[in-house]
Amino acid sequence: MLSNFSKYFIALHSGYNKLTIAFDAKRLFNNYTGLGNYSRSLVRYLQQKFPEHDYHLFTPKAQKNEETAYFFDPEKFTIHTPPAFKPLWRTVGMAAQINNLKPDIFHGLSHEIPFGIHRDIATVVTFHDLIYELYPKQFGWWDRKMYQLKYRSSARRAAYITAVSKSTLLDLSRLYHLDASKMEVHYQSCNEVFLGNSEMSSADRALFPLDIKEYYLYVGSIIERKGLLLIIDALAQLPNSLRKPLVVVGKGDLKYLTQVKNRIKHHQLESYVHFIQGMSNEALVQIYDQSFCLIYPSVYEGFGIPVIESLFRKKPVITSNLSSLPEAAGPGAILIDPYSVSELVQAMQDMSDSRRYNELAQQGHNYVQSNFSPQQTTHAIHDYYQKILQEKNSTN
Repeated sequence: MLSNFSKYFIALHSGYNKLTIAFDAKRLFNNYTGLGNYSRSLVRYLQQKFPEHDYHLFTPKAQKNEETAYFFDPEKFTIHTPPAFKPLWRTVGMAAQINNLKPDIFHGLSHEIPFGIHRDIATVVTFHDLIYELYPKQFGWWDRKMYQLKYRSSARRAAYITAVSKSTLLDLSRLYHLDASKMEVHYQSCNEVFLGNSEMSSADRALFPLDIKEYYLYVGSIIERKGLLLIIDALAQLPNSLRKPLVVVGKGDLKYLTQVKNRIKHHQLESYVHFIQGMSNEALVQIYDQSFCLIYPSVYEGFGIPVIESLFRKKPVITSNLSSLPEAAGPGAILIDPYSVSELVQAMQDMSDSRRYNELAQQGHNYVQSNFSPQQTTHAIHDYYQKILQEKNSTN
């Protein structure tokens, strides 16, 4: 373990003060999709690039598995959990432990901060999206009301807000009427495995027994908003000479999945569409690498991690022209109206032009390396912390 003197020495020579940084880490330990991936990537990169700081993770429970094992290293992190089962600990009780710790920064990684944090502690909250406001029918009545209550309150109580895209920041400004001076956009990166080389394990190979390459790829939850039905309808309309297999990686809403499978059967595409789930990130790298392109026609995303994962693997994208997706894709995608089957069919045909395909792949790869590398996104958040503390100290 680094001693306090060692951390002080590192901080002194790095030009930064040694900080105590606390996080709401519930999603980090217990969520394995977008919010959890964001939390794990950000905190891991911060600790790796700035090991001089003390990192504290607050969570109602901490599950140790392949995704979270890194955070159980006591030389790197201190994990805080409630002394007993307390349903409201994250909303109310957690603040007492945070106040006793007296961190320089408390960062709520997923839309909320607890009530009762002392004013001397600088509070930051990350907003990923406002789906619950814009698409309320996708949530149960109780969940929607709780999100609106907790998240609106956190947005107003937090001293600072970081949004993962300009689109989300605009939604916050438009719907919550927040002070623009307290908000900034800080893009996120993806798991570092998508930036390098990896191999598919035998266990993953058993889950992906398909002897196919050059397929269309869909990665994400199987829910109405993300547009899998649109892909099925477009695949059916493609000329046979351009039709490729479609690999779907993800799981989701059973009712919607049933609709998708019925549509596949209606179009007699059973031999073309393959569903895969339970894949590791290492295996997903291989799945991207063997694909032709990613198709991601979602009507709304706070950011769109599969888009940058695909572009980091030099695979171009067909995605929506709505919300944050043009930001994530940059010049690496053909943008479409996510409600238009004909536009998706045309984009799939355009992607078969090898010259355009190669331009999209290269420009997209350059774009994500320039904007979403872990080096850039981590330093941006770290500089944001420094800015917050400088502003705080200047007002004291």
